[in-house]
Amino acid sequence: MELTATNDFFDTIFNSAANGLMALRPLYSQNGLEDFEIVFCNTRIEKYFDIEGSKKQSLSDVFNRYDSGVLLEKFTETLVNRINSTFEISFEIREQLHWFRFTAEEKNGLLIVTIEDITEYKTKRNNLIAALTTIEKQERFYNSITNTTPDLVYVFDLDYKFTYANKALLTMWGKSAQDAIGKGLRENGYEEWHALMHEREIDEVISTKKMIRGTVSFPHAELGRRIYDYIFAPVFNKQGDVEAIAGTTRDITEIKQAEEQQLLAKKKIEESESRLKLMIHQTPSATLVLMGADLVIEQINKQMLNLIGRGEEIIGMPLIDVLPELKGQYVWEQVQNVYNKGIPFDQTEVLVQHNRTGEMRDYYYNLAYRPLVEDEKITGMIQVAVDVTEQVSARKKMEESENRFRALVNASSDFVFSMNADWTEMRSLEMSGFYADTVEPVSNWINTYVHPDDQETALNLISEAINTKSIFEMEHRVLKTDGTLGWTFSRVVPIVDHQNAIIEWFGASSDITSQKTVTEKLEILVNERTRELQRSNEDLQQFAHVASHDLKEPVRKIKTFISRLEDNLDGKLDESAKKYIERIHIASDRMFNMIEGVLAYSKINADQQKPTLVDLNEVLKNIETDLEISLQKTGGEIHYDHLPVLEGAQVLLYQLFYNLINNSIKFAKIDVPVQIKLSSKIIKEKNKKRAVITIEDNGIGFEESQSEKIFETFTRLNSKDTYEGTGLGLSLCKKIVERHGGTITALGSPLKGTIFTIVLPLTQEENDI
Repeated sequence: MELTATNDFFDTIFNSAANGLMALRPLYSQNGLEDFEIVFCNTRIEKYFDIEGSKKQSLSDVFNRYDSGVLLEKFTETLVNRINSTFEISFEIREQLHWFRFTAEEKNGLLIVTIEDITEYKTKRNNLIAALTTIEKQERFYNSITNTTPDLVYVFDLDYKFTYANKALLTMWGKSAQDAIGKGLRENGYEEWHALMHEREIDEVISTKKMIRGTVSFPHAELGRRIYDYIFAPVFNKQGDVEAIAGTTRDITEIKQAEEQQLLAKKKIEESESRLKLMIHQTPSATLVLMGADLVIEQINKQMLNLIGRGEEIIGMPLIDVLPELKGQYVWEQVQNVYNKGIPFDQTEVLVQHNRTGEMRDYYYNLAYRPLVEDEKITGMIQVAVDVTEQVSARKKMEESENRFRALVNASSDFVFSMNADWTEMRSLEMSGFYADTVEPVSNWINTYVHPDDQETALNLISEAINTKSIFEMEHRVLKTDGTLGWTFSRVVPIVDHQNAIIEWFGASSDITSQKTVTEKLEILVNERTRELQRSNEDLQQFAHVASHDLKEPVRKIKTFISRLEDNLDGKLDESAKKYIERIHIASDRMFNMIEGVLAYSKINADQQKPTLVDLNEVLKNIETDLEISLQKTGGEIHYDHLPVLEGAQVLLYQLFYNLINNSIKFAKIDVPVQIKLSSKIIKEKNKKRAVITIEDNGIGFEESQSEKIFETFTRLNSKDTYEGTGLGLSLCKKIVERHGGTITALGSPLKGTIFTIVLPLTQEENDI
């Protein structure tokens, strides 16, 4: 009981301590000191680190959230070296940074640790350092600004003495700061009148607590007499009293001189503008001057005002505000091109739709626009217009008459007729006995002249022709005068006025019954021939498949028996016999390859496969394995990296790249190791992503004129005695690419290698390939 009371007493004392207290017992393993056991930990530590129930636990487990490795390192060093240690560490606790000072001391094999929360001290210290840094930085900025500005910067005390002068002011005086600071205006070279003026101004700033501004002229030590603009402003203390006067003075000599030059230039411009205005008003053509990006009307003569239909109140307004109907018209695009791009515009009979007399009408003008350029910059434009509406209207009326004549000629056929604007009434112009005769206008013409099964199509085409002012064309059935059913081709042409409105339609119909009869017979014949061709193709594919399988067996036997013959006669054959046997081997191998090629070529169209995701990098790895011996024999290498993953038939894509790479190995230059490089990129065509894959080698190449021929079936560009092959490999490649919805092309140059370019979609649109 007494021991328990003592422990409770000590717990109460330690838990009431202002700092954290902790006793640690070292934990050893075979490798040495490994961790510490927390023998005692007061509540202050538990509050610091948001932990509880730490007694009898390891330091690593309790402080695992707070980088316990650093603490283990420090405590281990203290225990091993038997020295007291003090260190500071920061931890993020409850999303806030806290600083702690740890003091560790070894006592009787235990480590006694005191922890003090120094977050507030650290925060204040860091804030103080930041404030001092800011003050130093502001002082550097102030000195940098005041000493690099060409303006004069200075400060007076209340006795008119200079307490500060920047570099520019000291340079003007021709003095150093030591010679000038603390002295008055007169001591620094100011004339009596000048000094008295500034002293009165300083008194005024002190009394009114307001800044003043003025202009003065006085000599500069290096530049002579100059004109200055200056400002005196009060500097207040904490009580709001003026404790100093800050001043800035700017040299405005060049500005004043420029103002005088501007006045002269302005006068010249005004004189020039006056002459231009006089010329514009006296010219007989309608003329307009627009200025600025908004194309504001600056000058306009009476002739142009009459064309626009407005008075002089529009001067100063943007042209588009005066004529908003120009937006979207061709003429307004040309106006903007002249101003924005400096492109002059000259064109005759330009159509302009605008409101001159209270209603929108079409007008035609001969126009000339020119940009106005000042200092190599476009500042406006001048427009000249000539109204040619009457001449254009007269010519168009003549063209309309000619159009009617041409329409009649072009539409003439078995039956010539006219329609009113909305096709509600037909009038016959000429008959040839094909249709039932009519003299009076017909309103129910569609029931009379169009078969019921074709009427809905006819009405839709008529509606489209009316809306778009386009020619109507249609083949349709009709009841002929002899009571039989016939076919006719009708063509109707719109006749429009000068405002492009639908005023009349002229048309003609031709008897195409005989042509239709022939066409129908041809379609039946074509369908029959197509079915026959399909059957023939299926038979041919079946034959090729069966024949290829059946032909393999005798070729295998030829190869087997010639090999046995060669083994039985080993050492008994002369050179001539060996050469013949070698020729038999070559011929049988070639026949076997030919049979394999025919079989693959016949199967490529017959077998459909489901598209799957194919990683071309994996395909190339398998091909490298299968062609390992060929590559070793030739010393060849295949280079590729980051090829795409796309949808396709795994077997066919393997066959495609196997054939192309094997092709490069076969057609390598003699004694030159083959180098094959594959690269790719992704492009977007018609909103569809495609992979562009190039295969480049350093082989024998081919003539450029043969780039299309090499993909034809059984085509060989080289002697079969020099380079083996069936002539089917590249044609098979083309079929595979096309079945995937892609393209393949080849570029070559003799002895400089070949480049194959394959374009394949990343995704397949069809379920079967």
